[in-house]
Amino acid sequence: MSLHFFLTPLLTTAFFITALYPCALKIGFTDKPSHRKQHQKHTPLIGGVAIYLALLVTLFFNDNPFPNQTAFIVAITLLVCVGLMDDYKGLSVQIRFIAQIAAVLIMSEFAHIKIIDLGDLLGLGNIHLGNYYATAFTLFAVVGSINAFNMIDGIDGLAGSLTLVSIVSIAVVSWIFQDEMLFKFCLIFIASILAFLLFNLRIFGRSSAKIFLGDTGSTLFGFIVCWLLVNASQGEKALISPVTLLWIMALPLLDSVCIMLRRIRKGRSPFNADREHLHHVFHVAGYNINQTLSIMLTSSLGLSFIGITASLFFKIPESVLFGFFILIFTGHYWLMNHAWAVIKICRYLTHTRVSDRRVENQSVEIDRRSGFDRRYIPTRQELEKIVTTRPV
Repeated sequence: MSLHFFLTPLLTTAFFITALYPCALKIGFTDKPSHRKQHQKHTPLIGGVAIYLALLVTLFFNDNPFPNQTAFIVAITLLVCVGLMDDYKGLSVQIRFIAQIAAVLIMSEFAHIKIIDLGDLLGLGNIHLGNYYATAFTLFAVVGSINAFNMIDGIDGLAGSLTLVSIVSIAVVSWIFQDEMLFKFCLIFIASILAFLLFNLRIFGRSSAKIFLGDTGSTLFGFIVCWLLVNASQGEKALISPVTLLWIMALPLLDSVCIMLRRIRKGRSPFNADREHLHHVFHVAGYNINQTLSIMLTSSLGLSFIGITASLFFKIPESVLFGFFILIFTGHYWLMNHAWAVIKICRYLTHTRVSDRRVENQSVEIDRRSGFDRRYIPTRQELEKIVTTRPV
């Protein structure tokens, strides 16, 4: 029976991607090339809507509905509708936030999936939130996490792969505890994401992705991960501790929180786009897209594995796990604030050689804050000069 929950979303996602592809090109539902983007052609933004339609088909033919299935469908439908309008015509940040808040309220107040217990984070006993504070904290945490997955969607395959790591982690935990319902629910998302990645990764000789998620898909991914993680970490039948949740979705959280803190520190909006994410640092350091993806995917798998095994098998106290997570966050923040030194080390480790030739008489858009073109990859000699003279 579980095979149905894998094959149906896998095949239907692939079908909808194939069917929607020419339609998206015809109506201009694509991501256009620009100076901030690496792709060179119009790429359909159909990944999110294809996965959404595949989920609806799979759930429709499910004879034994999942708990809170109706609330889940209503919430993701709201997010997808707003996401489609945003991808096609563009919407303000305020409208997107309102839609996300409404979806989270459906999750917390109608499905009753909310963060009530924070666990023993400080070693002083479990931190319990009252109903009012639980709703407010769930809104803050889930909306923030949704946007973390949205912000990390910067290179081909990254958002899908990191989402896959989080959901596979939950599926493994549900399999260990023999929670068949949660395992089947995870299986649907795993299959849909795998089908999407077949078109989004740079594989089969492709030099770029065939389709993109769009904000529709990255928002949907963030919400699904939060729905599963909060559900698995709360209540009497909780499978994981709340702090383990942080480790399972560590990389999107680390990257987004650090980048937002850096923007705020520089007096900019935390939601302004730039090219200072972790995957951008790897790119400037000389790694190609697939190498960057491999490094970040391996890191995400490692962090998730550490969190799950330390909590479930070694019974490490939650306060210790939380302390180590804060330590990792602090280290990541420090490294990102010293990104040029990190780039220099990466270049030496990979023995990257960059041509000294410069392109003359070419107008390029200069970053207003830094005064130099972020698309230009400096030579080793230039990096050494920058690291010794540039304040960090």
